[in-house]
Amino acid sequence: MTDLHKEYDYCWEIFSRQFPELAKPKLYVRKMRQKWGVCVQGVQTHITLNRCLQTAEVEFVRHVIFHEMCHLLHPNHKREFYDLLKQFDTLQMRENEKINQRAERLRQRAEAIRKTIEMSVKCNE
Repeated sequence: MTDLHKEYDYCWEIFSRQFPELAKPKLYVRKMRQKWGVCVQGVQTHITLNRCLQTAEVEFVRHVIFHEMCHLLHPNHKREFYDLLKQFDTLQMRENEKINQRAERLRQRAEAIRKTIEMSVKCNE
């Protein structure tokens, strides 16, 4: 069983190195039906984690925690949010690497098709 408070402290230690001016949000753990985590900002900023995360893989738990911590700086899911998240989150880094590999394969395939078309055009001239 994963200790969510321990993982939260571990992630905060990493996150706060880059943003020492931020105050550490209070952590709540409770049963949630539809979300893994929530970041609430205001008079009392806090992060709530779904207690079901206690049975999840540590890597996924950290993904959720870093995701919510990034909302401290970017309340939405725009490009800046994901750019920040990928600095901390190994799952996000791995997913970005998969996307980059797929994009490279598509570029190579497109280049091969372009060359085939060029050769075909030259042969038909």
